[in-house]
This record gives sequence, C-alpha cells and structure tokens, in this order.
Amino acid sequence: MSPSSPRKPRQIMLRSILVTLGVSVVTCWFVFLAHGWYHASLLPTLGVSVALGDALGTLLAMMAALVGQLVVSRTLFNDEMFGVAHMQTRMREEREKMRLVADEVAGELLAVKTFDDVVRNQLDGVVDQTESAAFDMTQRLQTIDQVVGRLDNFVTRTTSESLQRIEDSEASIAQNRAMIGKMTEYIQRRIAAAETDQQRVSQVVAEARALESLVQLIRDIAAQTNLLALNAAIEAARAGEAGRGFAVVADEVRKLSQESDKAVTRINQGIQAVATTIEEQFSDALSTQQVDKERAILKVFSEQMAELSRSYEEATENVKNVLATVQECSTELSSMFMDTLASVQFQDVTRQQLEHVGAALRRLDSHAIMLAERLRAFENPQMDFTPLSEHLSAMFDQYVMSQQRDTHLRTLSGGGTARAGAGSEGPKVELF
Repeated sequence: MSPSSPRKPRQIMLRSILVTLGVSVVTCWFVFLAHGWYHASLLPTLGVSVALGDALGTLLAMMAALVGQLVVSRTLFNDEMFGVAHMQTRMREEREKMRLVADEVAGELLAVKTFDDVVRNQLDGVVDQTESAAFDMTQRLQTIDQVVGRLDNFVTRTTSESLQRIEDSEASIAQNRAMIGKMTEYIQRRIAAAETDQQRVSQVVAEARALESLVQLIRDIAAQTNLLALNAAIEAARAGEAGRGFAVVADEVRKLSQESDKAVTRINQGIQAVATTIEEQFSDALSTQQVDKERAILKVFSEQMAELSRSYEEATENVKNVLATVQECSTELSSMFMDTLASVQFQDVTRQQLEHVGAALRRLDSHAIMLAERLRAFENPQMDFTPLSEHLSAMFDQYVMSQQRDTHLRTLSGGGTARAGAGSEGPKVELF
C-alpha cells in the first residue's frame, strides 16, 4: 500500500460532502424556482392534495439529488462511489503486488535454509578436513616426539658417559701434568749431569796430562842416575882392582837407570793412551755443542709435552662445551615440541567455533522460515515470533570462549569490520 493510502478515505468523504452540498444547493434552487408552478398549476391539474404533493415533491427532490450525485460521481470520478471503486481496485492491485512480493520474499527466505545447508555442509567439510589434518599432524608430531625422546635419552646418556670420561681425562691430565713436571726435572738433572760429566772428564784428562811433568822428572832423574853411574864406572876403572866392586854397583845402577827410563817411557805412553782414549771416547758425548744440542732437544720435547697437555685440556673443554650445547639444544627442542603439540589443539577451538556458527545458521534458518510465514500471514497481526536480537542474546549466552564474546560485542558496537583479535599478542588456545 502506498503512503497516501490512509488519506484516501478522508478524500472520499470530502468528495461526498461537496457533491452532496452541490446537488442539494441545485435541488433547493430548483424547488425554490418551481414552487409556485408546482403548487399553483401542477398539483391542481393532477388533483393531488397539498400534503401529498409536498410528500411527492420531497421524494422527487431526494431522488433528483441522488441521481445528481450519481451523475456527478460518474462524470467526475468514473464511478458511482466518488472514486471508492477505483480506490478499491487500486488497493486490490497493491495488495496483489504485496502478496506477490511477500511470496517472492518468503520463497527467498525459505531458500535461505538451502543456502545455509550448503554453507553448513561446507563448514562440516572444513571441520572434517581440519580434524583429519590435525589428527595426521598429531600422529606425525607423536612420531617426532618419540624420535626426540630417543635423541634426548641418547644425549643424556652420552653426556653422562662423556662427563665421566672427561673426569677421567681430567685425572689423566693431572697425572700427565705431574709426569711432565717430573720429566722436566729429569731433563734439567740430565743436562746438569752432562755438564758435570763433561767437567769431570775434562778434569781427568787434564790431570792425566799433568802426569807428563812427573814422568819427565823421573826421566831426568834416570838420566842423571845413568850419568852418575857412568862417572862412577870411570872412577872405578881408575881405581883399578880396588874399585872393581864399585864398578859392578855402578853398572847395576846404570842398568836400573835404563830400566827406569824405559818404564817411565811406557808409563808416559800409557798415560797418553788413556788420555787420548778418554778424549776420543767422550769428545762427542761431552762436547759443548753436543750438550747444547741435547739441551735443545730435551727442551723441545718438554715444550711439546706441555703443548700436548694444553691441547688435550682444550679439547676436553671443547667437548664439555659441545656436550653442554647439545644438551641445551635437546632440552629446548623438547620444550618447543611440546609447545607445538599444544598448538595443534587449535583444531578443537576451530571446531567449537564452527559448531557455534552452525548453530547460529540453524537459528537463522528457523528465523527465516518464521519470517516467510509472517509475510504470507501479514493479514494476521497477532502472529508471534522471536526477534533476531533475542537470538543474538541466546547465542551470546552459549559462547564458551572470551574471543567469541569479544567479537560478538565488537560487531554489535559497530566494529564488525575489524579483524577479531586485532592488536592482541596472539590467539590463546582454550581446551575443552
């Protein structure tokens, strides 16, 4: 019905009043003009009394007024009801249009259920696919968890064994350090002993060489004795028979002097041979260059042993650091895996949210069907139905997650275009 429909009854009443007044005025004017002729000529001619004539005149006037109204209504409004028939026709047409529109809208509202069924089935498919993917992911994560568990156990066991070996190695390092200290002391003693032996051999050789002067002295004494024996023999020969015994003694003394000279010569040769042999035997071993060479070799050996000990300590420390890093990474990996496994539970949250969406779609189906019935029964103003706002309130009461409530309130307050959870740190998992 058009917005001007409530004004049309008043227009029809106004038309009726105006036409009635107009016809009444014309009738009264006609009666006024024809009054004399009617009473003076017509009534006597017809032989009708005045009272009956007035009654008949009144009837004729009323009939003339009615006919006049019909003529005017037909002339001006094309019907006998001052446009009421036309208005009724238009109202019937408008009601027919409204019925067609209502049927069309009702059909579309009834089709909402089919549309919602498609959307709901799509949501069910999403839920099934999400559950399948989450289940498959959970199985894979459980397999990874087993591998991570074995790796963690292996790392723990290996770390324990390695730490025990490191402790043993530290004890060995301490022993090696002590051994290196003892070896260094031995090297120092060996160098000192070599220097002492060199000094002693040099002293022995020097003392042996010093015996040459004594040998020479003995040789000189033997030569003097031999010369004295020769002089004694000469004097004994001069003495003749009296000096014969002295000559024998002088000859024996000369022989003894010669033997002494020979003995001294052999002794000198022996001493020289011994000194030469000592020099030849110990010249290489006790030379200054050899001692310096041995000192350098022993020093290099000592430094290499100390460097080997330091390298072993550094290797042990590196192994400890590597084991600590591996242990830390293994622990962190296990923690990250547990966090990942907990994050997989998003499917539960998604499923619950989609179930609430499905329930909301079913409410919308019922509401659309009710609206379709209401449109088709628009002539019945007493038909009861539940407003959509009450459905929204019921949906809000059924929420189990704060994010759903926040989104609901944000949408109702005009923030429906904002992304849910915007500005928050991240979605929080709620398990049920």
